[in-house]
Amino acid sequence: MSFRFLSLLLPLAPLALLAGCITVQNLPSPARDVFTFSFSTASEMQAMAEKAEQAAARRPAPYKRICIEWNEAVTVPDMLSVIESGLRRRQVETQVYAPGTAPTGCVTLVYAATRAWEQDFAYLNYASMALQQGGKTLSKVTYEPRMLGFDRWASTEAKLIFLLDELVSQPPRPPAFAAP
Repeated sequence: MSFRFLSLLLPLAPLALLAGCITVQNLPSPARDVFTFSFSTASEMQAMAEKAEQAAARRPAPYKRICIEWNEAVTVPDMLSVIESGLRRRQVETQVYAPGTAPTGCVTLVYAATRAWEQDFAYLNYASMALQQGGKTLSKVTYEPRMLGFDRWASTEAKLIFLLDELVSQPPRPPAFAAP
């Protein structure tokens, strides 16, 4: 086989792997790395395609400004920057504040996240984000790995970008109806 032919088949390798069962733990380290890279790349490519598709159908966010409460317990290094860039992409201004110092009259985003480790690699394995105002939750979204966990190696942005869109595109809930 020629090198050119193999280079054409390489992007299709993850699809071929889906046809049968594979136990990643028993693969030698270089093979496991290729396997992990293939599924991570597939997840990233899917996220980019969906991102472009959603950009065409995106409604304007109902919020012009969102205040983000800093969560020092979150150890995912790029979590806050992904949230801020995702909101900026929707033309939403952000302000990060320390817990207990919330600016008045601001819709607040609170978040939590955990990461897991596999050998020497850490990845986001859970995240939740909620919009709140006046002590009431306006909307909430949660990320958990897909059933087979192939998305675990995808970037934080690939995992959260659609959740942020869902979080801010939900119309604000009306205040509780008060009886006269």
